[in-house]
Amino acid sequence: MNNEYLATFVDELYQLGVREAVFSPGSRSTALALLFEHYGKFTTFVNIDERSAAFFALGIAKGNERPVVVVCTSGSAGAHHFPAVVEAKFSHVPLIILTADRPSELQFVGAPQTIDQTRLFGDFVTHFETLQPPAPKDFWTYPRKVAQRAYLGSLKNACGPVQINVPLRDPLIPDLNAENYEKGRPTHPFRLLSTKDFPQPLLSGKTLILAGPDASSTYQEALIALSEELHAPIVADPLSNLRNFAHKNIMDSYDAFLTSKEVQNTLQADTILLFGQMPVSKRLQQFVGAFQKSEFIQIDPLLDYRNSSQTTTALVKSDVLSFLSTIDTTNIQNKDTSYLRLWQNFQSKMRAKLDTVSAETQPFEGHLVQLLQKMMPENSQLLISNSMEIRDVDYFWKAKHQSVKLFGNRGVNGIDGTESTALGLSTTGKATVLLTGDLSMLHDMNGLIVGKTEQLNLTIILFNNDGGGIFHHLAQNGVPHFDYLFSTPHSLDFSGLERLVNLDYHLIENDADFESFFRHSIQNNGVHLLEIKTDKTKSLALHQKYTNYED
Repeated sequence: MNNEYLATFVDELYQLGVREAVFSPGSRSTALALLFEHYGKFTTFVNIDERSAAFFALGIAKGNERPVVVVCTSGSAGAHHFPAVVEAKFSHVPLIILTADRPSELQFVGAPQTIDQTRLFGDFVTHFETLQPPAPKDFWTYPRKVAQRAYLGSLKNACGPVQINVPLRDPLIPDLNAENYEKGRPTHPFRLLSTKDFPQPLLSGKTLILAGPDASSTYQEALIALSEELHAPIVADPLSNLRNFAHKNIMDSYDAFLTSKEVQNTLQADTILLFGQMPVSKRLQQFVGAFQKSEFIQIDPLLDYRNSSQTTTALVKSDVLSFLSTIDTTNIQNKDTSYLRLWQNFQSKMRAKLDTVSAETQPFEGHLVQLLQKMMPENSQLLISNSMEIRDVDYFWKAKHQSVKLFGNRGVNGIDGTESTALGLSTTGKATVLLTGDLSMLHDMNGLIVGKTEQLNLTIILFNNDGGGIFHHLAQNGVPHFDYLFSTPHSLDFSGLERLVNLDYHLIENDADFESFFRHSIQNNGVHLLEIKTDKTKSLALHQKYTNYED
C-alpha cells in the first residue's frame, strides 16, 4: 500500500456532493488524477494551463453553485492558481484546491519541482490542511475526515477557496482497485444539514447531549427543556455554565465514572448532540469516539469541525437557540426513561463519592475547588487556567443553583496569558477570580503590571505544586529524566510579587485561612494573591482516591 488511501478521499468528496474535478497534467499529481478519473462518477476536465484551469473551475462552481476540485502538480504549478484563488475569496466561490507535493524527506534538499507549499495562498483560503500519509489504523478513515473539513471549509463565511496540500511518495501510480473507494465508509454518511431538514426521528432513541465550553451561551434553560422532552442526559462541561442549574438531567461527575469500561459500554447512545466546543474530559472524548455506529451531530453556525474524536456524522448550520426552537418533540416517540436513569444512577453514586472530599484535611486541589465554589459570590465570574485546574474544576465543581459564570481559554488550551485575561474580565466591574497553577502563573506574571497601573480588582487563587503536576497524571510519569523534563520543579517564591507589583499576598495554611482571606480579597479593591502549596505526588494519590469509579 502506498497512495491508495487517496481513494477514500475521492469517494468522500463525491458522497458529500462534489461532482466536478479539473486537472492540469503533472507527474507528482498522478495518483490524484488517476483516482478521480478511475472513480468514474465525476465530470472531469483537463486544462494544460494551471492559471486557466483554476478560473475554469471557478466558472463551473459559479454555474452549479457547489464546490469544484482543482488538481495540480508540485512546485510552481500551484502558484498559477493564485489569481483565481483571490477571485474566489472575494466573490465567495467554493473551490477545493489540491496541490500535490513532494514528501517531507525531499523538502529543502534541492529536489526538482519542490517549494514550500504550506499555506501557499496565505489568508486567501478559508481552510488549509496537509493530507499526510496516514497511520495504518487510520489508513482508510483519516482521508475521509480531511475531505469533510475541506468541503465544510469551502462553504464557510459565505463560501470560498480551500487548499489541501498532498505530499506523495513514489511509486506515484496507485492500485486502482475499485473496492478501495468504499473502504472506511462510516455507518452514517457525513452530511451538512439546516434546521429545516434536520431528521428529528433521530432523537427518538437513546440521546446524549454534550454541552461544551461556550462563554457566550444563553441557551442553558432551553437545552434543559429539550433534555426533559427527550429523557436525555446532559454532559455539562464546567465552561458550558450549565452547572449553575441543579437539574436531575445534568451530569457533572462523568469524567470519574467513565473510568469504568463496563460503564462506558452500558451508556452507549444512539444519537449524540454536541453544543459548543468538545468538553475538556479526555475520557468523555474516548467514550464518544469508541462507538462508531452512533449518530454524532454538531450544532454550529460557523461550520467548525469541533469533535476531536472525529466521529461527527452530521453538522447542523445553525445557532443553538434557533435549532432548539425548531425541534418539535410531539413528533418524537421517546417515552423510555431507562437510558436517562442509567446516567442518573452513575451520576448519583459518583457525585456522592466526590463530595466526600469535603472532609479531606490535607492540602488538596479538589477539596479547595469545592470550598471556592461555596464562597463565590452571586453574579461573579471565575477564569480557570488550563492544565490541571480546569480538570480539577471538571471533577469537583458540582451542579447547583448558583450564578457564577465560568470562563477559560479553551480555543487552543494554552497555559499562557491567564492573569492578563482575568484582569481583562475584571473590567466588567463584576467580582472576578482567577484559579491558576504555578506554571500558568509564571507564564504571565508581567500581565500583573496592568492590574497595578489600571487599578483593577482581581482575586487570584494559586495552586502551587512546584512544577508540572499534570504530568504525574499522564503517561510520561515514570519515564527516564521525568523530573527534569516534565515535573520541572522551580522553587520560586511568589510572595515577592507583593513588592514587585504591589499586590496583596497571603500564604494559605488551612481552610480557615482560605475562607477568611478570600472574603477579605473579594470585598476589597486591588489585586490579591492567595497561594496554596500542594504536593504533586500526594495530589495524584488523592485524585485516584476520590475520582475512580467503584461499582
